Amino acid sequence: MKKIRTAYGISEYRLENGLRFLFKRVTAAPVAAVCVTFHVGSRNEAPGHTGSTHILEHLLFKDTEHFNRHNGKAITDYLEWFGAYINATTWLDRTNYFELVPSDKIAEALELEADRMRNSLFSETDLQSEMTVVRNEYERSRNNPFELLDEEVMAKAYTTHPYRIPTIGTKEDIEHSTARKLHEFYDVFYWPNNATLTIIGDVPFVEAKKLVLKYFGPIPPSPHPIPAMSTVEPRQKVPRRISLRKPMGVSIVELAYKITEGRHKDYPALYAAAIVLAGGYSGRLERALVDTGLAASVSVAAPALFDPGVMSFTVHVAEGAAPAKVLARLRAEVARFAKEGPTQDELVRVQERVRSEASSRRDGALNEARALSESVAAGDWMLDYRVEETIERLRPGDVARVAKKYFIKTGETAGILNNTA
Repeated sequence: MKKIRTAYGISEYRLENGLRFLFKRVTAAPVAAVCVTFHVGSRNEAPGHTGSTHILEHLLFKDTEHFNRHNGKAITDYLEWFGAYINATTWLDRTNYFELVPSDKIAEALELEADRMRNSLFSETDLQSEMTVVRNEYERSRNNPFELLDEEVMAKAYTTHPYRIPTIGTKEDIEHSTARKLHEFYDVFYWPNNATLTIIGDVPFVEAKKLVLKYFGPIPPSPHPIPAMSTVEPRQKVPRRISLRKPMGVSIVELAYKITEGRHKDYPALYAAAIVLAGGYSGRLERALVDTGLAASVSVAAPALFDPGVMSFTVHVAEGAAPAKVLARLRAEVARFAKEGPTQDELVRVQERVRSEASSRRDGALNEARALSESVAAGDWMLDYRVEETIERLRPGDVARVAKKYFIKTGETAGILNNTA
């Protein structure tokens, strides 16, 4: 195990098999968080395989060689028996598997994660048992007006990049999944040299190192190069539109702008712009749309992704208001901000909010491990801390510059879901 660096109280190491290991000792409570982040998400899925990472998330809770229903050590039951919390999530750039355990049980958690990294035994029977759950999740997304519109907007905003496909996958690919196809996908991506292991909690480093080397050290690296996703989204040259008419109980408007990847120097200022515009009750869009009776709520999403993403403003239209009028007002307010930029008072409120959000996001060992996982997925495990530091140094002119650069008509995708109920 070779030490790479220490920053923000976190030490980074690298095993000979390529596994990256992040460690932080926290003694506030006798618990430890373990998180394995695989650098594979829906971004890495080829046509015909969409939804594979999500379905594998389900299947990797089935049997492994050493943790299975036949020897009384079924994955979830075994860890929960001694008080662990265990779960997993899938998204665009990553899949992560994590647990919060009593610190004296960290060996069991690490043994489990090492075993399912390469020794999962899922079968066609296991797949069929999970397909009911997966289908229900898919159908719920079809009945959620926010998710429905957002997926349509993303599919319109991107023409070639895999971000255009929702993480859950297409219905056709989900229905045609087989255990054999999924195991082939597993054998391509689920290796130590395509993963980052994080341990945060009340465990001495000497013990953590010994256990990591014991359970993960013997796993060989992949016998093949991990396939790189090389698709580059073409530059958008014209504004794009999408309009839906469905009986969903509410009308929704979404306005999305192409932005940078999370590691880009412009990202912190873009994140600050998002907060000025839609960061709670003090946001400009709250005053322009909610306070005037045009909208019931306004929100913004500007995730730090591995590849260039979008900043999307979503408005739940107030009853009786015309969605087209709401979209026009939303667009006008964003354009006005791009022209004027923020005030110094607005930027101060942004900095205060970012400090508060960061404190909440890293509150507790598991929360901090999961926050790290998002930065890992975006390509730099220090990203969350660096963005916070950069926002502290921003001036109004920095935010005005990126707003003028990215909030442009040719980078815009607008969507309206008209409620017909």
